[in-house]
Amino acid sequence: MYHEPPSHIIDTFSLLKSIPSIGSKSPRLILYTKDPLADTTELQRLTNATKVIQLPNVGREGHTYLHHIISSWDDLATQTFFLQASVHNPRQFSARVENYYTSETGMLSLGFSGQSCECNSCGDRFGWQDHSGIVEKTWKEVFNQTCGEQRVLLSYKGQFVASAARLRANDKKLYERLMMALEDPDSWAHQQDYLQGRPDSLNAPYFGYTLERMWSMILQCSEERIAALCPTLISGTRRGGSKSDCQCFDFRKISEAAF
Repeated sequence: MYHEPPSHIIDTFSLLKSIPSIGSKSPRLILYTKDPLADTTELQRLTNATKVIQLPNVGREGHTYLHHIISSWDDLATQTFFLQASVHNPRQFSARVENYYTSETGMLSLGFSGQSCECNSCGDRFGWQDHSGIVEKTWKEVFNQTCGEQRVLLSYKGQFVASAARLRANDKKLYERLMMALEDPDSWAHQQDYLQGRPDSLNAPYFGYTLERMWSMILQCSEERIAALCPTLISGTRRGGSKSDCQCFDFRKISEAAF
């Protein structure tokens, strides 16, 4: 969070706890603030967070998520909801969690779906384009193979559920390199060869848009079937669909559960 009201965090956490499959697990709230003037003690009191951690205002939510993964590497929760202080499309967000989240969820994006691109020339209809090759490079690091024209599933809005198993399936150094790209002013992600005149700063890095889109791929859930089968957030579910339509499971046995 930065300047968002604590009530946004309280409301989102209360919503998640009200879902039986989540509330029964006694979830913990770990709150990060990038407001240099934040009173962390008061924030913890207001939100009843397990802990409140203050970070420098760099890298937006992607940097925060990477920091959490790296710093909690040996103590990651079985599943983590990575969310910003104010979730996007809260009504649809709630329905997506209720309709699709399970104890076997390995990676479930909680933003809108249906977008994919060719790995070696990745772009989308919103004007974003990867000219640096970082998508292709990251694919190779995650899957240990080149991707060529393989389709990459894109994720949006920086809100998703990930399991510790998926997070740790990658080398920790991958996350460290991505975080360095965001926070180091001398990294390739802040140079004009990459930026090509696009606006960029440490607290609003252009690379953040790329990282936002790569989370499904990073978490080994870059399956074209999800782009084809996952309903829109407004639709919610589809007739004859199953919980596997929008996500990757750590255990495939649940993939046949239908609506």
